[in-house]
Amino acid sequence: MSIEEQILLYFDENNLRRSSKKILVAKYLTAYQTEVAAETLWIMIRQKRMNISIASVYQALKWLVDLGYATKILKGRKTLYQIKETTPLSN
Repeated sequence: MSIEEQILLYFDENNLRRSSKKILVAKYLTAYQTEVAAETLWIMIRQKRMNISIASVYQALKWLVDLGYATKILKGRKTLYQIKETTPLSN
C-alpha cells in the first residue's frame, strides 16, 4: 500500500478531513531517496508551481513523524526528514 493510500485510509478511519497538503508533502518525501530538509521539500514543491507555505510543509512533516510515517533526523544544527520503509497504520 502506498503512503498516499495509507494516509487516505487513516483520514477515513478517523473521520478526518482529507488534507491534500499532507498527502503532497508525503509524496515528495517518498520521492526523495534519502533524508531531506523541510526547506528543500518546500522548494521542490514550489518549483512544480504548487502553492504551499513553508509552515504547511513543517506541519505536515510533524504530523507524518507523530504518526510514524516519517523519521526526524537531527544532524548538527539541521533537521532532516525521511519516510519510513514500512509505515504503520496508527489509530
